[in-house]
Amino acid sequence: MYFFGPWPWNEESPSLLAGYLIAAQLFIVIGYLLAWRQVKKIQIVNSNLIKSQNIATGIIFLKRSLLLTILFLVPTSLSRTGNFLPDVMAGLNEPGTVYNFNFARLEEGNSFTMFEYLRMLVSPFLIGFYPLAVVYWSKLSVSVKFFCLLAILFNLSLYLATGTNKGIADFVITLPWLMFLGVSAGSLQRRIPLGALVAGMVLMFFALMVFFGTGQVQREGGVAEKGVFNTGFGLITADTSNLISNLLSSDFQIIYESITRYIGQGYYALSMSFGIEHSSTLGFGHSIFLARNADMIFGTNKFTTTSIPSLLEDQTGWGMFSLWHSIYPWFASDFGFIGTLFVLAIFAYLFALSWGKSLVTLSPQWVILVYLMFILFYYIPANNQIFQSGETCFAVILLFASLIFSKLFPSIVLQSNK
Repeated sequence: MYFFGPWPWNEESPSLLAGYLIAAQLFIVIGYLLAWRQVKKIQIVNSNLIKSQNIATGIIFLKRSLLLTILFLVPTSLSRTGNFLPDVMAGLNEPGTVYNFNFARLEEGNSFTMFEYLRMLVSPFLIGFYPLAVVYWSKLSVSVKFFCLLAILFNLSLYLATGTNKGIADFVITLPWLMFLGVSAGSLQRRIPLGALVAGMVLMFFALMVFFGTGQVQREGGVAEKGVFNTGFGLITADTSNLISNLLSSDFQIIYESITRYIGQGYYALSMSFGIEHSSTLGFGHSIFLARNADMIFGTNKFTTTSIPSLLEDQTGWGMFSLWHSIYPWFASDFGFIGTLFVLAIFAYLFALSWGKSLVTLSPQWVILVYLMFILFYYIPANNQIFQSGETCFAVILLFASLIFSKLFPSIVLQSNK
């Protein structure tokens, strides 16, 4: 979509960009395969018993997650939508308009930021209920299923009410994989015919595209209808004579151009980042959340202003916060572009390990972690998604701490689960 789509990016060195992206895929494959070799070596005695124990533990965790989600329902809505409860109808009717309004509201300052910090402290619970609900669905009581559906619908309503695509896209993309995980591991029974499931997934994806396209048309500036992209240093105009564009109606052409603009712009930023001289941001620059807090703690602005996305904005006008960069410049701020390839290999290793461990053990920590790894890899063309927000960043840190603790002190964990 980047090299053959409708947008003439005109990067200085397409061969360098293509070579780097191919190398990244190779490192990801190597990391994944190395982990899968380890997963195949796992020999668990009484695996069904282990799965049953982990499901029981996971359901307890899930119930606590639902309780916390209900407690945070109104505060979260106030913080993220500005309303006591999300106004879903406004979001469905005018997604672009409500997006512009909410963006302006947050720019003026969020009076409910305190609740976002509180959410960070319990982030594994608030993030974990969705993947656990899907994977453990057949093991849940009717009442727990009801509250799971309520919590999932509430989370989706937050994104609908603000005209934001992210949460809805996350749901549509990850749901089939989580269902596949549950069925493969034996915790989810497929009662609906496969054909009906596939049709349902296709319908959800189509609905997402319609919501996405409507939101793009209504967003400020009208760039979707005009087929232009503001880079901060000029305008790029979509090539309407592109082969695929010629086959589409005007409405679907807007969706196609918007999707390819979303996917492609991060790689264009990457192509401009290779030549930027920078010093390491010492493990903080890959995350806006970590960089800002490190600056506050150490009384400096180094970690935010010397990251590659920030330097790119200073040198070209490409917005650090308004445009995408792909995951690579963020990690390159800390580890360099070569080091970033190894970082991705490590994440691919963790992805495969968490997928394999989830299949073998159905441990709630591994199930939540594999969900977060799905999000990380899904957003590679856009940004370093799970570390940009404090909530998901904290969730990853706390999950790793939990896994390390359970490895070091298994007897304590076993006693706490009884």
